[in-house]
Amino acid sequence: MKPHVTVTASIKDLTNNAAVKELFAHSPEHGYATEPWAGPLSIDAARMLACDCQVTRILLDEHGVPLAHGRTHRSATVAQRRALTVRDGGCSFPECSTPPAWADAHHIDHWVDGGDTDLDNLVLLCGHHHRLMHHTDWEVEMTEYRRPQFIPPESVDLFRKPIPGNRPELVA
Repeated sequence: MKPHVTVTASIKDLTNNAAVKELFAHSPEHGYATEPWAGPLSIDAARMLACDCQVTRILLDEHGVPLAHGRTHRSATVAQRRALTVRDGGCSFPECSTPPAWADAHHIDHWVDGGDTDLDNLVLLCGHHHRLMHHTDWEVEMTEYRRPQFIPPESVDLFRKPIPGNRPELVA
């Protein structure tokens, strides 16, 4: 069972985004989310947790009273997981051999930032490469042929030349 995260934000904070960024940009030990079992979460920790769980977004007024709540189901459906398994064959990161059963459906454009849960925005990644995508400057994008490719940080490749993701051998 996937964890369930409830993210609350006040309308004041959301409309004053620059202030929120300034507040948390220099202080990674502070979080914008809390969980009863974890306390304050850093921005990175909340993003990582929200990447592979069910999330409910709740918008609060200036007094902390809920105004609206967002969608809860953002995880890939069973049909989407099957399609990802066919397309990616397991972890898509170059030279990784982790099978699909041990891979997470990662949102290329993060769901918490408005990214859709559709095949063109999802890629299978093992836990190691999933964390790598969240905590380093590696990027993933879809090619015109709807295949994932990975863009290394400058520390790996100064020119940031895209590297094709793993592709399963298709049997006719």
